[in-house]
Amino acid sequence: MHDLATTFEPGHLERRFYLYPGGLWAEPFAGVITTVLGSCVSVCLWDPQTGRGGINHFVLPVGGSMLSPRYGNHSLPLLLDKVLGLGNKRENLLAAVFGGASVLAVNLNIPRLGTRNAEVALDFLHREGIAIIRQDVGGSMGRKLTFRTADGSTLVRKL
Repeated sequence: MHDLATTFEPGHLERRFYLYPGGLWAEPFAGVITTVLGSCVSVCLWDPQTGRGGINHFVLPVGGSMLSPRYGNHSLPLLLDKVLGLGNKRENLLAAVFGGASVLAVNLNIPRLGTRNAEVALDFLHREGIAIIRQDVGGSMGRKLTFRTADGSTLVRKL
């Protein structure tokens, strides 16, 4: 199973990708990455000095011993390592966090999956000292996210 669907438009310097749930993207070339989030969360990391970045799309906050980007506790350090591996410096990184909606009606007495996913991402970024410049988390609506690594811009549309 592939984590990415890719298209390349002749004459364009950016490659376009669709990031599937459980996927992670961090490449040395410019990309426009789109994903759709419900209770899942995506973190976009970008270095304005290099113009390089990466994005993840994790499904669950915590997973067991299987090292998989489907789980926030694995996906976030994997994303950070890949983004740093592109020649970015930790002190330059900027983050944007999206998703974590409660799209299904559930028992209000238990923490919702989307809330837990968002908390894992925000806690990780705070612990790592990475500035969060934009966040759009929670609520009851899904989101379509587009992240452009050439300039670090994000576009979110509520679904």
